[in-house]
Amino acid sequence: DTFRIKNSHQISAAMSITFLQPVFDWVYGTDSDTAAICSSSLTSLLTSACVTPIFVKLLGILIIFGSCLNKAPLFINILKNESVAGISSSAVYSELIMYSNAAFYSALRGNPFTAYGETALITIQTVGVILLMWKFKKDPEISTRERILATVAFMVYVALVTSLDKDMLYLLPGVNLPCTLFSRGSQIYTYYTSQHTGTQSIITVIMNFTGSAIRVVTTIKEVGMDIPMLSGYAMSLTLNTIQISQFLMYKQNT
Repeated sequence: DTFRIKNSHQISAAMSITFLQPVFDWVYGTDSDTAAICSSSLTSLLTSACVTPIFVKLLGILIIFGSCLNKAPLFINILKNESVAGISSSAVYSELIMYSNAAFYSALRGNPFTAYGETALITIQTVGVILLMWKFKKDPEISTRERILATVAFMVYVALVTSLDKDMLYLLPGVNLPCTLFSRGSQIYTYYTSQHTGTQSIITVIMNFTGSAIRVVTTIKEVGMDIPMLSGYAMSLTLNTIQISQFLMYKQNT
């Protein structure tokens, strides 16, 4: 009887793991032997080789959910004050290209959504920041001509990027490095010259910093040593660190 009970428990456990096969295929990939090994038994599933990819996937999902609120503090500050003081328009335009490049690069390469999903969501939110900037920016206001040019330029950009051959996609993260440097650098310079951080939110910057740090790990685990992607995250991590230090330096003036 004891043998039967033990055997029935093992069969139940095996059936439970088999039932989760679609999840294993998603975590480990359908072309990987790891999925078959990890789904073979509970003992195999609890090894570091099987647990690590699950942890990385969960981190990716956490970043994506967190990114849904990335610009929320900034939106609240702008709407509350009806002002975009402290925000560099050139930095925001560059940020849109920066996040768009990252999202298109990974999407067109077929990378797992958990490895880049937040860049797509933050791209949409950055468009929202631009619309608020067009509405509330004063002295000088954003001209109608600038709005039309920016809209047309972005539409042309999207058309060009989506028509790139797969062997040319490396250009996107290559362009992203100067875009990141210009976007974050422009904002850092604006803080420096104004000696305050205006309506910008330190919560958003801390979220960007945390996301970049985690993405270094998840990129290595899910995509591999993709140097263009990793270089972008490393640069973003460095520049976000500078921005956080400015929030602390200019806290009394803001």
